[in-house]
Amino acid sequence: MKTLVLLAGLVLFVSAVPVPVPIYHAFCRTLWLFPSTCAEVSSKLVQQIQTFNPMFGCQKCHYMLVAGTPLGLTANHTSVDGLAAENITFTFSSMVMTAGCRVTGQSTSQGFTSLLDDGLNYCNLYDLLSASGLNSGPGFMEMTNEWACLGYGLATCTV
Repeated sequence: MKTLVLLAGLVLFVSAVPVPVPIYHAFCRTLWLFPSTCAEVSSKLVQQIQTFNPMFGCQKCHYMLVAGTPLGLTANHTSVDGLAAENITFTFSSMVMTAGCRVTGQSTSQGFTSLLDDGLNYCNLYDLLSASGLNSGPGFMEMTNEWACLGYGLATCTV
């Protein structure tokens, strides 16, 4: 019975995030709620991705903005040695009742890796969030778990 309840909870959480993920890649999905507008959140994330681009001086953090629209961002992250790469997406939707922003973030390893990535994909998302200061404001909320974000409990993120 407990297994059925856990499985139902997983299905409900995962179905709330609309991006499909291949099951043979390590991945992380998270949901963030901000009191700020989606335009403000998007702008700060774009600025942080650009700051973390090695072409702009950051040699240890390899993020590159691929595309950006008012509804979402796509970026790539590669390890310093170039052996690992992840796709990162952010999807924005305005919350009418609070005038805030709901953001779904996802990081998916491109290579065939162990599904348990020690929190690498979570840290790809969290490092951008933390360095931009978006998680330090009042009213910020994060929702994820081990089912939606493999290795979440093992993550030790450092910017």
